[in-house]
Amino acid sequence: MKFKIILLIVITLFIGSCLQRNNPLDPVGNPNVIVPDEVRDISCTASPPGATHKYVIIRWTANNPENTDGYKVYRGLAYSANYTCVDTVYTNECNHGSKAWHTVLPGDYWYRVSGYKDIYDINTHQYIGRLEGRLSEARFVRVPL
Repeated sequence: MKFKIILLIVITLFIGSCLQRNNPLDPVGNPNVIVPDEVRDISCTASPPGATHKYVIIRWTANNPENTDGYKVYRGLAYSANYTCVDTVYTNECNHGSKAWHTVLPGDYWYRVSGYKDIYDINTHQYIGRLEGRLSEARFVRVPL
């Protein structure tokens, strides 16, 4: 019985390794896909104590425009927590709290940023999808009362 299971696993692995990749956003299967660089040098600045409107300004070193079309900004409530995308921007700065749908309350937050690249078919110039790079290191900020 063990032999049959092992043989089945080996055959499955062999057949699976012969399959051709067909994901147009897969940089291994599609050499024309450009992967965004990891975002670096993130800094976070909170609104001053006593400010009626709370905000956090997040800045980072801009990626090369050849491999990055924009950035996604994520916020978490702890270093290893789940992070939620709170904004999408085209520059290397985000004022989280400047838009009506942003909610920034006093407290402790962690921010991470990733670059993204919009991918188009080389022949038809049809939009295929958005390839997002790795999340940056998390940066802590405390928003005072």
